[in-house]
Amino acid sequence: MLRSLSRDSFTTLIEENDDNENDDLQSQSQHENTEELTSDLISLISQETLINTSVQIMNQNVSQFNKHYELPLISSYLHTGVSLYLSFQDLLNNKPPLLTRTSSMMNINNLLRRPFRNSSFLTIHKHESMSNKFEFCHVDFKIHSNHITYYILKFPTLDETIYLINNNSSKPTVDFEYKKTCFRITGVTGTTSVIGVSPEIKLYVMNPNSKNLLTYNTTVLNGKKLQINNGLSKLVNSQDQSRINEMLRNEKPVISIPMGRYLDQGDAKLKLDNSSVNGGATKHKSNVIKHGVIRLFDYKEEEENAESNTVSNDMLVLCCVLLVLREQEYRKFKSG
Repeated sequence: MLRSLSRDSFTTLIEENDDNENDDLQSQSQHENTEELTSDLISLISQETLINTSVQIMNQNVSQFNKHYELPLISSYLHTGVSLYLSFQDLLNNKPPLLTRTSSMMNINNLLRRPFRNSSFLTIHKHESMSNKFEFCHVDFKIHSNHITYYILKFPTLDETIYLINNNSSKPTVDFEYKKTCFRITGVTGTTSVIGVSPEIKLYVMNPNSKNLLTYNTTVLNGKKLQINNGLSKLVNSQDQSRINEMLRNEKPVISIPMGRYLDQGDAKLKLDNSSVNGGATKHKSNVIKHGVIRLFDYKEEEENAESNTVSNDMLVLCCVLLVLREQEYRKFKSG
């Protein structure tokens, strides 16, 4: 884990009039090293920015987002599923992961065919200890039209539901809303393409009043089915690619760097020396696979002390979002 608590915060990243911002969110570098976790932050601090401290992200003031984490995604040869850890040190010390993913193992192409349509996609558990876990997120896959699909993420312990709406044009994006904050994800290949090749998935905070998101004018019917009727959905369904590209290009994020991102690291095989808790007197080697890392900003809660390593539930929700889309890309890659 790479964690830091900065005296500067996410506030320094807000630029209302950034003339140098790239027109295409996906044209940013796809090959950053893990040492660059705060490089975007440092570079933007040095620029003159217009700061709007009234911006709220998930009901938190933007100035509270002064923690950033790098969370490794690990699997082992002895257990199914993948686990998201707070740090490699937690893995070595036999501490429980933050989240563990178990899935139906059905590839994304089958989910698009009958009789598999509207099937369960995966389940994510949260760990309180090595032996105690509970369902934190249940994910279903739904088809809205030939070119728009969506995932339903249900968080029973938080009493929250998120709809990840997929724009499956030749320039795919994913839009969703959580706690009055709108997000857009880039770097995905969509659910209707055959091959998943994305090395980096990025999550941006968007203007909550924008009409150019798939979440705009979207309602839930009968507690589960989405009714989507907005400008972008009409263009996606008609596959008017030039106008889709123009709409995506013109929609700028509130903050010019990602709130969170998943970086694929190519399933690196590692052999680790695990020390027992009795001062390292007993050691054994274990083989694990490091799939990638999730980098994200988090806020400092009022009752939280300065040295706390606790990741908020809101950030775990965003981790689940990134894990779902990473799973989409991974299954397509394996099946391809």
